[in-house]
Amino acid sequence: MRIIISGATGSLGSMLMERLSKKHEVLGLGRDIKKISKLSQIYKIRNCDLASEEFGDVIKGADCFIHCAAYTAPRGKRKNFEENILITSSVLKFLKIHNIFSIFISSASVFDAMPRNKKMVEPTIIPKSHYSKSKFLSEKVIIDSVFENWTGLRPRAVIGKGDDTVIPRLNKLISKKSVMIPGSGEAKLDYTCMSNFLDAVECAIVAGPKQKFYNLSNGNPKSFKELITTYAMKKYGKIKVRFLPIFPLRILATLFPSERINHYSLDQITQPMILDISNIKSELNWQPKQSLTECLEELFNE
Repeated sequence: MRIIISGATGSLGSMLMERLSKKHEVLGLGRDIKKISKLSQIYKIRNCDLASEEFGDVIKGADCFIHCAAYTAPRGKRKNFEENILITSSVLKFLKIHNIFSIFISSASVFDAMPRNKKMVEPTIIPKSHYSKSKFLSEKVIIDSVFENWTGLRPRAVIGKGDDTVIPRLNKLISKKSVMIPGSGEAKLDYTCMSNFLDAVECAIVAGPKQKFYNLSNGNPKSFKELITTYAMKKYGKIKVRFLPIFPLRILATLFPSERINHYSLDQITQPMILDISNIKSELNWQPKQSLTECLEELFNE
């Protein structure tokens, strides 16, 4: 198959290039010139403006398009995140013209405004944070479009080899001597091992268009305390856990929001998030194979 991947300079896109290039003809599309230069030594990758006619020319003759490109950050200017919605609308126009089977990579952050006392099935409330809202509205653009040749995935906290989102956030809370945990650390959280995410994309390719989004995780939720201490033990060995009172952190996030302390990041680790993944198992014939322990062993044995 000829597969084109947007966001190929990001963690998910670059790992998909690595996996899919073993069996398919893959072209990566990205905007980070330095990363393109580095990745081009191994893969076929180029710069491309997804909102231009250039994208329409690039995808001609492709068998599958995987849309990973997105502006991702815990905070930032609204207009930067709104680009996620605009780009989604733009690529849909060209995908419809050429009728190319497409896989859209969304995010479990679309559930951020939902009650957290039960498993997440489908999001019905628009999130407040700019990033989560942009992913929610991007999904709506796809679902409401006349384009039918697509499948979507909603991974939760992809961790492992190639991850440049979850691991850096964990590292900010870890030193050689201690682990800092905001609040009690008892919130149950779903996560997704990178290998399981890549498996899910391959299953989606085989299954073909389903015209719906599938929740994706390892299906084995753990408390944030267990997640971060398991990671820290693999990295440093014996460590001391320090619990940080959540109330002062919330005040700081309100008065002096920063990349390190903001309400979005605090919500991600202090509020439970468990996904219902029954649909992806039954309809895409996917099962999580890699455990958290195996995922971390792979990460530290690179």
